[in-house]
Amino acid sequence: MKNLRIYSVFLLIVSGSPLHSIDKPDNQQPLQIDANSIQHNDARAVTKFIGNVVLIRGDLTLKGDSLILNQTEDGLSFGRVMGSPAVFQTRRTVEDGWVKGEALELDYDERNSTFLLKGNARLVRLEKGKIKEEVSGDELSYNSDSEVYKAITEPGETRTRMTVIPKPSDE
Repeated sequence: MKNLRIYSVFLLIVSGSPLHSIDKPDNQQPLQIDANSIQHNDARAVTKFIGNVVLIRGDLTLKGDSLILNQTEDGLSFGRVMGSPAVFQTRRTVEDGWVKGEALELDYDERNSTFLLKGNARLVRLEKGKIKEEVSGDELSYNSDSEVYKAITEPGETRTRMTVIPKPSDE
């Protein structure tokens, strides 16, 4: 009976942990998109969403004014979100880690887990709800598998900037 109680407590802890929600990759999760209007071309597998667009797939959220979404035969998505700003948020591999990005234009490609942010681009990496790093520039790219990002600025344009937040001395 004691073992049954311990096992029950273990199941409660595991089922409530964040790792339990990461049992499937995002591209294996259902894709849900809300918008004010939708135009779909089945022959080309392209859908245009207009007005208050919100895309959710697993831990990924994209938001913007419009989205042109393409889907491959195997169900992977890629597309462009336009907004003022267009934003995304996705889970990082570190415990309780997230990355958030925003720009005027956001290209997302699920086939290679990349985000390309163009125009007033900003990327923030969070750990345990606190900002770890922040980078901004004209154009940013981010790979969510490798967690590598690059900031690119054309000559004569605004410079890129990175801010690294030090860990508090009590950690």
